[in-house]
Amino acid sequence: FFGQGGPHRLAFTLQPTFFAGLGLVAKIQAREKRRAEEGDEAVPPPAVSLKKVFQFLHKTNTALQQNAPEISFQLWLVVAAAADQAEQASGSQGAFEPICYEFLTQALVIFEEEISDSMKQFKGISNMVGTLCKMAGLDSDNFDNVSQKITKHAARLLKKPMQCRAIASCSLLFWCAARRDAKRVRECLERCLKTCEAVVQSDSTQVGLWVEMLDSYIYFYEVDCEEVSLTFIQSLLGICKEHVDFAEKEPISEADGRKARAHLKSSVTYLRNLKKSDDASICAKFAELQLD
Repeated sequence: FFGQGGPHRLAFTLQPTFFAGLGLVAKIQAREKRRAEEGDEAVPPPAVSLKKVFQFLHKTNTALQQNAPEISFQLWLVVAAAADQAEQASGSQGAFEPICYEFLTQALVIFEEEISDSMKQFKGISNMVGTLCKMAGLDSDNFDNVSQKITKHAARLLKKPMQCRAIASCSLLFWCAARRDAKRVRECLERCLKTCEAVVQSDSTQVGLWVEMLDSYIYFYEVDCEEVSLTFIQSLLGICKEHVDFAEKEPISEADGRKARAHLKSSVTYLRNLKKSDDASICAKFAELQLD
């Protein structure tokens, strides 16, 4: 029926149809919960099952991706997250996990075949990382397969600053609800540092990358990633200061150096607050860090 309006209208008609269908997921789950609490006789069953709704969403978004692949990419991630929540709520392992994995696979297919602009690729990687990091119901092998593909795409970005930031983002995939792999986190961060060093040496206007890397190390140290130590943070503080000082002295990078200086100052203030934290464990964790 919607196809009669032509391909250009599908981008406008299928999106609200998709979200209307997605809205049924929570209602069906609420109905099923009531049936479990009050009994099958007291509460009538839903008119359609969750799997039927997900099938409808799959069909709708498949039609949409032919005419609006970038919108469809986002919707695959949205419905993948919904399927993961349904998996966790079902209490039955594998009830919706294959559906979730299928949606993620479709998102990757669009990313690989339809998205060619570097900035859009970077944003797409960030969106996939954000979606995957919130998932807890995905099979470990499937999670690893998707996360490794995303990381490989991040490493292939043409612009090195984007590549550095994308790989840093991907490091979160290896320290989230579904995964705890400190070694992979360290590998991602070490690759980021090498890329960062090469980028800033050739273009001092990118000096802010060093401070972003510092923030990444601070985060992983805070969340107890054992491969990230206080020594790394201490070393990076010195490296950041050195590069920011240099950038501010160069006319071409003076403005960017000032921005990086402000960013570094905020990071140092954050670290100083951690050292003075009311939480004794946090205070002890950062006690040996030397701040100017």
